[in-house]
Amino acid sequence: MEIHERVDREINLLEIFWNILLSWRRIVCFGVFFAILISGMRYFLDTRAYRTLQNINIEEEKEELEDKEIEQLSNSIDLQKRIDEYENYLDKSTLMQIDPYKKPVVEQQYFIQSDYTINYTKDSQRDYTPELASMYCNYITGGELGKKVIEEAGLTVSLEDFVELISVGRAPGEDSGSIFLSISYPDTEKLEKISNVVKTLLEQKSAEWQQIGSHELKLIEESESIVVDASLAERKNTIANNITSLNAQLNVLKASMSSQLLTLFDLEMGQIRGEELKENEVPEFSIVYIILGAIIGFLLVCIWIVCKVIFTPKLQSAEEIRSLYRVRLLGVIKVSEQKKRFLSVIDNLIFRVRNRGRGEVSIDQQIKVISANVLLSCKQEGIDSIYITGSEYEKADKMILDKLRKEFSVHNIKVKDGGNMSYDAVSLQAGMEIGHILLVEQKGVSLYEEIYNELDLIKEYHSSILGVVVLDA
Repeated sequence: MEIHERVDREINLLEIFWNILLSWRRIVCFGVFFAILISGMRYFLDTRAYRTLQNINIEEEKEELEDKEIEQLSNSIDLQKRIDEYENYLDKSTLMQIDPYKKPVVEQQYFIQSDYTINYTKDSQRDYTPELASMYCNYITGGELGKKVIEEAGLTVSLEDFVELISVGRAPGEDSGSIFLSISYPDTEKLEKISNVVKTLLEQKSAEWQQIGSHELKLIEESESIVVDASLAERKNTIANNITSLNAQLNVLKASMSSQLLTLFDLEMGQIRGEELKENEVPEFSIVYIILGAIIGFLLVCIWIVCKVIFTPKLQSAEEIRSLYRVRLLGVIKVSEQKKRFLSVIDNLIFRVRNRGRGEVSIDQQIKVISANVLLSCKQEGIDSIYITGSEYEKADKMILDKLRKEFSVHNIKVKDGGNMSYDAVSLQAGMEIGHILLVEQKGVSLYEEIYNELDLIKEYHSSILGVVVLDA
């Protein structure tokens, strides 16, 4: 017995795309449904948490805790406070924003030239040069110079941050008058401005301190460079390691805490950070969750359509008659639906875009073309009788079938028809007696396997297949 060869079905991506567009009603409905569902659930959870927090009295809750729980809560808060301090320092400190491997630095070397001289023939006087050097060093690292530099250079850093950016040292020796000054800042343009302001302020201070002892503050050398600061790199690594270690300790501690303790922990840390929930900060519907819900609804519809196309057992397009069954396709009858649907104008627009460039043919014209093809086939084979059937023939549009039979009779073609020959013995006998069969299948209705069985049965009895007509609703 000759069996019809099975062929793998190809997936038409373009057809999937148009199916998705034509399912816009489902997309809108599912998008709205999931937007309401997701945002509503989020709002419900936020509202419940808000009411719970509003009704909690921290002190009263802590009074009901056991000593072990109080210790856990206290230790976790201490750890979190230390973590916050480290993280705030890393985020806000200007020094921590500098790349330690590309650190911009301006170095200045000053020398105090005093008028002190040693006269062994007269009474000896105390050398005031070291005292001046100490005073200059204290002035540089103190708050007075820092405040003026921040103001005159237009810096956005705090005084504490600026003190970290400047360092000063003296040459060895108690009577040395040399001062070494180093200034760093992330912005090289600002760094140059800071350097100029510092020089001006030191000159002004030198004029004020002449009463202490006659002297001259000389700028011996000034240089600007990019250096590698190993100590700064080590300092940043140490802080980062400390944060990691403290977080690990905190996570271990929180893992053993009850939900009540975790809630109290969040509340106390919120108060410490100034994040305490205000009465007017009630939960609201979030636009983010509304959009997220709509996207989920859209994706679910798309996945459903793709799965329906891939795994469907039903005929998806007329072209599959050729590609899957290697049978002649005599024509396609586009059955226009007369149903009035909500916003059908959108459907019509999609159909016009999909069918652009194709002429619109009426059902009667389509039937005439099919009839002409059948007539030519009958003349070639020298026959005047055909049998019309199909795997789902009983479900076909009666009006279309009547028009087909009428058009065939006009050309003197004798027509008999019946149901699926695989299940209807009368149809099988009538079809095999005539021996020339025209199949009518329906897109989205006829089953792939039933069509295969139908073709195998016809070949088994050595009957001829004139071709297939597909009804496309």
